[in-house]
Amino acid sequence: MKNLLFVALLSIGLFSSCKDDEQDQNVLPEATQSGKNTAGALINGKVWVATTKKINQPGTYCEKLNNNYYLIKLDLRKDPERYTESIDLIVSIPNLEINQTYEVVNQTPDDGYNYASYTSNDKVSYSSNSNNTGRIKITRLDLQNQIVSGTFEFKAEDSNGNIVTITEGRFDKKFD
Repeated sequence: MKNLLFVALLSIGLFSSCKDDEQDQNVLPEATQSGKNTAGALINGKVWVATTKKINQPGTYCEKLNNNYYLIKLDLRKDPERYTESIDLIVSIPNLEINQTYEVVNQTPDDGYNYASYTSNDKVSYSSNSNNTGRIKITRLDLQNQIVSGTFEFKAEDSNGNIVTITEGRFDKKFD
């Protein structure tokens, strides 16, 4: 009987501790810098929280291309399927400085590659362009522990001229 009671109490403790680790989907995650693998933003004013990355694809990473030239990729999504609601940011930043804000404007590969996009649940793709740009701020970049954290915001346009506004974006990710 003691063993049964012990197993029951242990099970309750394990199941209740799992809930503490789950991110509330109605509240933006805190803007942390410790590699908690959290991310979220307001999409047209509504809370959106990332939960995963694309299946069989690198999600978040940073690559040092040469002396002080960094390529940072963020793949933020709710579901691992290829076509699901997602935010993608790819920026190449020469002479990256922590807590410096960088513009996200589509550029040619010669100028550095900066790009932001949003894919809606109904598979409509919105992309940044010369009229709809954004900003990203890297608040932590730790190549040894493979952590990148920061904030972002951008506007993006679909093929019909509809605009989506992403604000209060934040991420605290370990490289995938």
